[in-house]
Amino acid sequence: MSSKKNKTQKKINKKKVFITLTICILVALIGGVSVLAYGVYKDTETFDAKKLLSSGASVMYDDQGQVLYTYGSEENGTRENITYEDLPQVLVDAVVAAEDSRFFEHNGFDLPRIAKAAMSNLVAGGIRGGGSTITQQLIKKTYFPNAEKTYTRKFSEIILAIQADKALSKEEILTLYLNKIYFGRSTRSIGISSASRYYFDKDVSELTLPEAAMLAGSLNSPYNYDPYYCLNNATERRNTILNLMVKHGYITQKECDDAKNVKVENMLCSSKITNSSVNAAYVDIVTDEVKKRTGLDPLKTQMNIYTYCNSETQALAAAIGNGEKYDYSDEDMRMGGAVQSSQDGRIVAVIGGRNYNFGNYNYATQKQQPGSSVKPFLDYGLAFENLDWSTGHSINDDDYYNGKFKNWDRQFHGLVTVENALENSWNIPAIKTFDEVQQKIGSDKIQEAMESIGISMNKENIGLASAIGGWSYGISPLEMAGAYATISNNGLYTESHTINYVEVVQTGETFNIDEEIQNNAKQSAYSKASAFMVRQVMLDYTKNGSGNYAYVSGINNVGAKTGTSNWSSSAKNGMAGKSRDLWMSAYTSDYICSVWMGFGKEGIDKGKTTSQYKAYPGKVVQTLLNHLQSKGSQKSYPDQPDDVEQAAMVKGIYPYVSPSEGMSEDMIIQAWFKKGTAPTQSVDSDVFNLAELSSFDVSLSGQSITFNFAPYNPENAVTDENANDATKTFGKVVYTVVVQDQNGQELHRENFSTSSGTLNYTVNQNVKVIGFYSYERAPERTSNQIEKDLSINLSTVNASLSCDSGQINDGATISSTSIQASISVQGQGHSVTIALYDQNGNVLSSVNHHSATFSNLSHGRSYSIKFLESNGSASVEKTIHFTVS
Repeated sequence: MSSKKNKTQKKINKKKVFITLTICILVALIGGVSVLAYGVYKDTETFDAKKLLSSGASVMYDDQGQVLYTYGSEENGTRENITYEDLPQVLVDAVVAAEDSRFFEHNGFDLPRIAKAAMSNLVAGGIRGGGSTITQQLIKKTYFPNAEKTYTRKFSEIILAIQADKALSKEEILTLYLNKIYFGRSTRSIGISSASRYYFDKDVSELTLPEAAMLAGSLNSPYNYDPYYCLNNATERRNTILNLMVKHGYITQKECDDAKNVKVENMLCSSKITNSSVNAAYVDIVTDEVKKRTGLDPLKTQMNIYTYCNSETQALAAAIGNGEKYDYSDEDMRMGGAVQSSQDGRIVAVIGGRNYNFGNYNYATQKQQPGSSVKPFLDYGLAFENLDWSTGHSINDDDYYNGKFKNWDRQFHGLVTVENALENSWNIPAIKTFDEVQQKIGSDKIQEAMESIGISMNKENIGLASAIGGWSYGISPLEMAGAYATISNNGLYTESHTINYVEVVQTGETFNIDEEIQNNAKQSAYSKASAFMVRQVMLDYTKNGSGNYAYVSGINNVGAKTGTSNWSSSAKNGMAGKSRDLWMSAYTSDYICSVWMGFGKEGIDKGKTTSQYKAYPGKVVQTLLNHLQSKGSQKSYPDQPDDVEQAAMVKGIYPYVSPSEGMSEDMIIQAWFKKGTAPTQSVDSDVFNLAELSSFDVSLSGQSITFNFAPYNPENAVTDENANDATKTFGKVVYTVVVQDQNGQELHRENFSTSSGTLNYTVNQNVKVIGFYSYERAPERTSNQIEKDLSINLSTVNASLSCDSGQINDGATISSTSIQASISVQGQGHSVTIALYDQNGNVLSSVNHHSATFSNLSHGRSYSIKFLESNGSASVEKTIHFTVS
């Protein structure tokens, strides 16, 4: 009885275990199916046929609507979407034969292909792919481009393919597929249209049978069947596709054999088509501008970008930059430049650098030390604006800063006009002008003025050195072009830009960039009058054609400014004090052109400077402006503003005065004034003439010059500015002493408030000393001048005579037949003579030089050497006698 109970209990336990296992398996199966179903549901719930559309590549156009550049990305390449009507039948047949022979028959997935693939995967122990129809491949590329191969993804792919087949025609599906797929390794082979151009440089509609078969063959493995990299693989695969086309009845065996006889390498372009680097610098600027102004990336969002690039001018700019249209003379020299339309801010061309390629260091946008290029607008333009100067204003070019600043020629030039100072690029007048502006309006206002004409002043420090281009960071050629565009356009600032408008293809949104910029154009910190005055001064001195301005002398109505910066005194490799950056900026009524030249890091590391290349930027600007002028002038400069006028003024006087009748013409200037600042008082020649100087004497005390004038009458004119009308206008009377060398070159000038005194000058040669009365604020107005000659006293000749055995003294006997004679000259301009005499006093040889060698002397003879030095008014001599044994 007990045994039966035990057996029954065991049966019950086994049954419970079986039921429990069955339930667990069913729950697991249901759970797995549920998870699978849920995954499939999530993948397929948001099917949208529009998502199958492929974004084409963004395209950039020049000012004539021609393609300038086509963007390429990993996702979109340089894709250009086409329609089914663009596809030749031979391509359709090749793709269907290669990828999905029952494409036009099934409903999105092919059950026999799926079953066959499933068996293969089962044998392989996992999903190895295969069996996908063209529709499924389209779904995979769109919805699961990076997904792992799972059963969930595969089921989702099938369901979405069926939905796509219901929503779209077969022709639409095939077209979407061919527009989306890769045909090789390059992003330029994405999409059938781009692939046709990438491999064969032809339109897709022109494809031949062997070409179509090659493209269809690459779809199975684009990386391994790209003929540029795997020619043999691509050829074998092409032939396999041709065989499949015969098998499915698309072509005959003869057509197949003929196509196989065409070598793949003979079908390909000679080189893979790429965007031209001629436009690279311009394209890079446009790309940055698109991102900044639209917030969109043309690599990610398909758009059409319409620019103001003039392809002819850009090609010339690139050829110059690359050294094809310009001889650099040094392999390490670099160049950057910008060409901009004068009145609307539109950039038409740039020079990005030497052999510039996409993404390189763009010298058109990089800041450099501007040198004297800034003087017209930073110094004198702000003086016109804030100090109410006229264009005829004069500045005293002297050692005001006690040697801290120098002119490039290391000389001072006295009273110079704004035009003369700019034409010759004198530094000290520019610094004094800037100094006066800065004292009146402050550094912040100066920075604001620069920002108002498009120059970024971020982290820039303003100081006296800024006046002559000594900046912390500098100015880029694009900024320089924009600044001069503003000046030439009567101070109206229009932001520099490359883009007309941008169309976003998928949304239809348009960004009217140029229209917005033109609407936002505004008056800069320079009034119409001040900007006009700067423009007129530059036009006037440029047409003189002096120095490097000769390069633009053949250009109509051109204003220009050169610029040079120098290495600091602490620079290494022998570069200290030598020139570093070179500029030429020039404008016409149509275009602005600004060019920088200098050395990149390679040249700087070698110690190279631009000292011998200062004319180079002028030659480049000349070439560009001549090219632009050949297109014909389309614009005129803006009209003369109503608040500016031209009037005659007396040179060198401030406050300004009008000339009187009969005044010497060299004292009169025609100048531009802001209305209300022109001279209202006329100069009467008799009233303003200085008294006659009756006596002036000088003497030499050691190497110092003392002077004595006849005291000026009235004496209070020397001490009181309000003594009379003349001193009220020109300032107090001063006693002026000028020291010149014998050739008339000024060596020293000094003004005194006393009639006698000592000059702060050391005499080391014979000089002329000139004395006259002049006015403190009008140094060019002088009395009669009295000139005195001053000679250094000579008491002895500093001479020596020697031979190979040593010094020769008077009366010596030597054995050498060759002697050397020399004089240490005591002053500049002194004349010297060294003469050799025989024992009878006859001259054997004579030279007018400080040293001489006499050879071939005879043994047993006596000779003498006579040394003579003269300063023009006195002479000294010395004779040494000797005998040759």
